[in-house]
Amino acid sequence: PVADAVVEAICDAAVAAATKEKGSAPVDESTLRCLMGNSSGSHQHTSILTLLGYHVGSRHRRRQPSTLVAPHTDVGVITMLIFDAGDCATLQRKSAPSKEKNNKDNNNKDDDEDDWIDVSLPPIIPEDPIFVVNIGDCLSQILQSSSGLPSTLHRVIPRKGRTAPRNCLALFVGLEPDQIIHIPEGKEGEETMTYEEWRKRR
Repeated sequence: PVADAVVEAICDAAVAAATKEKGSAPVDESTLRCLMGNSSGSHQHTSILTLLGYHVGSRHRRRQPSTLVAPHTDVGVITMLIFDAGDCATLQRKSAPSKEKNNKDNNNKDDDEDDWIDVSLPPIIPEDPIFVVNIGDCLSQILQSSSGLPSTLHRVIPRKGRTAPRNCLALFVGLEPDQIIHIPEGKEGEETMTYEEWRKRR
């Protein structure tokens, strides 16, 4: 239910932004219907709940620590994460490139350390937990013509000098395999396929 509410809030914001922004493409209701909860009552979804753990290891002791999780985007709709108070690993997201950088050759853009931003989290989990929400590739493509919401490029790096293990509960939200989705194509067209067909293209 929480994940459904988050997805619905994102879609509502995308519709509002498209309505307010002049020249922005409108959001067709059928495009978002597949994301607004589970109307069929089926539980054959592809969401995955997993526990991720990061501990001090050899990569923390290198002169130039390597990443614990390489830069990537998540495939599904959204990812919801909640972290404990461990401090040996840090989640980072890629900042939006400037216009100046967009005009340059960015073959090594993922290696530019200045482009990575730490995701700030509270030192302890409060009674009302703070979730980190990543936009996934599927949601980004569905809303691409209206909101320009990119899927979140992120990574995990070791935090040198810190020793407390960090644990993260991650919910990767997906759709039912046979759920029909509409991917905008060109200025006015769209491509219709099932979520499973979309996943096989990845």
